[in-house]
Amino acid sequence: MKSTAIAATALLMLPGAFAQAGSDHNPASETPVTYRVVQTARLDQIEGAENVRWWISIPEDARHQDVLDFTVISAPGEWKVVTDEDRSNRFLYVDVENPKGDAVEAVVEFTLRRSPVWNKIEPAKVGAITDAHRRFFAEDLRTDAPHMEVTKDIQTLANEACGNETNVSLQARSLLDHVADNADHYSKDPTKPSCGIGDAEDCLANGGGCCTDLHSLFIAMARSRGIPARLQMGYRLLEKNVGKGDVDPGYRCWAEFFAPGYGWIPADIVEADAIDGLGRDRWFAGLTSRRLWLNQGRDFVFDGAKTTAPINHMSLGYAEVDGVPARILPHGDLAPQLTRRISFTEIGSGEATTVSSL
Repeated sequence: MKSTAIAATALLMLPGAFAQAGSDHNPASETPVTYRVVQTARLDQIEGAENVRWWISIPEDARHQDVLDFTVISAPGEWKVVTDEDRSNRFLYVDVENPKGDAVEAVVEFTLRRSPVWNKIEPAKVGAITDAHRRFFAEDLRTDAPHMEVTKDIQTLANEACGNETNVSLQARSLLDHVADNADHYSKDPTKPSCGIGDAEDCLANGGGCCTDLHSLFIAMARSRGIPARLQMGYRLLEKNVGKGDVDPGYRCWAEFFAPGYGWIPADIVEADAIDGLGRDRWFAGLTSRRLWLNQGRDFVFDGAKTTAPINHMSLGYAEVDGVPARILPHGDLAPQLTRRISFTEIGSGEATTVSSL
């Protein structure tokens, strides 16, 4: 994987560094969208099980997202809403004794208003990372986080990408560009791994992979430069799927980095590097409204889970069948046990958003 650092001086020549230069698309014209979504989570290959414990990822209120209504249409057993121990993300928990058949499903319906976000960053107005920031965001600066470890190779790559630059926003842009230039998502290059644990070192070794591989690499590189960075998990509500009925939305993660004076800035490297997309300037400084947020972070710990190891991430959820973790990824000839499908409609749009700038 070769280094192709972009000089900070070149970035300074761009209008506002993150401006949407040379594009007909104006992020400030984007509007919030309200969706009505039916989400069906399914757990397969459980015939003969005596007990199922199941934590299901569901949306909740967050920055740029409002849950206007929520109901559980059906569940295979007693259910309640719980949170993980570390970050208090919400999940629908179902406990099923002696489930009948080979599969169970849980269906929820919700109305969700999602706002786009785009930050017009002026590097001169971005502050420095202080000792107070380092204490406050200690978890988002960890260099030993599983699958996002800052190794010697990652530190070297980050230093090559950023050079002597000290401005947080310009460093972040150089790191985002570096990952986009040197690692491909499997949708762009089908030879790259399409699923995995989402690991920075795997991304280096394979020259890409899934969205979690790419964003884990960026997060590790950002942390190596002392920039707080973290992972967000959700899925997309693509326009082509509106009103289609039962579809698999997959999952989509993105990264956020902290720029003093502007706060947390979302960035999606996969969308930014798409051949027919809106481009890097749009996606390295925000998200469109076609994004549903589920939870933040990784290494989840749940009260009552039998596993002693933290759960890598909650893109779909987590289940234990008689105390054994259910498969979320294929394993040899065995298909995943956990799947999710949705149907959704758009029921309204809001006023144009205000571009965030100082």
